Amino acid sequence: MLGLVKESMDFEFRVGLVPHDVAQLTPHFHVVVEKGAGLMSGYSDEAYAQAGAKIVGRAEAWAQSVVIKCKEPLEHEYALLQEGVTLFSYLDLAYNKPLAQMFVDKKILSLCTETLAGPKNNYPVLAPMSVVAGQLAAHFMQHYLLGLEHLPNVFGLGLLLGGLSGQAKAKVVVVGGGVVGLEAAKFLSLAGARVIVLELDPLKLQEHPYKQLYHLEILAVHEENIQYALSGAVGLVGAVLVTATSTPKVILKRHLALMQRGGVVVDVACDLGGCVETIKQTSHSHPVYLQEGLLHYGVPNMPGVVAKTSSIAYSQASLPYLRYFLKHGLKGFLSANTKEVANTLGALSAYDGYLAQEGISKAFNLPFKSASAVLNSL
Repeated sequence: MLGLVKESMDFEFRVGLVPHDVAQLTPHFHVVVEKGAGLMSGYSDEAYAQAGAKIVGRAEAWAQSVVIKCKEPLEHEYALLQEGVTLFSYLDLAYNKPLAQMFVDKKILSLCTETLAGPKNNYPVLAPMSVVAGQLAAHFMQHYLLGLEHLPNVFGLGLLLGGLSGQAKAKVVVVGGGVVGLEAAKFLSLAGARVIVLELDPLKLQEHPYKQLYHLEILAVHEENIQYALSGAVGLVGAVLVTATSTPKVILKRHLALMQRGGVVVDVACDLGGCVETIKQTSHSHPVYLQEGLLHYGVPNMPGVVAKTSSIAYSQASLPYLRYFLKHGLKGFLSANTKEVANTLGALSAYDGYLAQEGISKAFNLPFKSASAVLNSL
């Protein structure tokens, strides 16, 4: 019934379920695990077998009626998905027309975990990875500003964010004050930087939760504030996420000319287009490129390199929703209204040859059927 498959994206070492959570499913459902799926997260095949799962080859794991992953399937994996299968995974579908087309062609039922709002409307499966990504964005920025990475003709600024006695703190700008932005801002401030957060949500400007605790300067996003914030800045973190659609461009190419040459740009939402005009996707194997005199970092699966922490968090957060779907089916899942599982309509991204997210279907010119209409038809 349920197939846990091994990730194949570059340096993607997470696994969709850890053995502890598999053990909660196996008394009620048949679970197979692709051989080696959890090894890079520190979980052996024996651990999954002891949890009650059957260890199988790649083809058999993908042939189950429900397939669980962390990241979206890559193009070479499309052939492994059988027609009508349910895929339970992060997807970043808004920037991936080939994947959306495959969902339509194969009538895949896709439950997208990052668009699942949850009972408190706080996107409970996305949130823990956002925390990890925010912390990693701060870490990678420090790494490159220090010049610890030997790159052709690029050695970083050799800069400590907090400076020393008699020196000004380094200025770093974070665009977006959601979970990713707050984590990045917090860690950069603790490292000694002067942190300015450009916030798009006016409701957060008055009582930003980290403003006093981490001495953050919180500014509304408009041209004057963008120019003020980026003038002389050595670092920029893009942390803007609009679920199920491409990220709006907030920082334009001309804005980057205000930053110090040799500075660093990290855009966490690069997989959805990013909020920085000059960002493009990179990989953990080749993470950076130089443009506008600035080092750009655009790795789409940042949490994949801290696999143990990320896998535990993803598995724990997604388990209640996966278990509810397996027990109650699609109709029960989409209409769920319990303390633990509710507000799930947004998780439906594809069904029976249709996309269920209107903005994506329009952008890709693919058939659309709303989640509400799907629920009413069941």
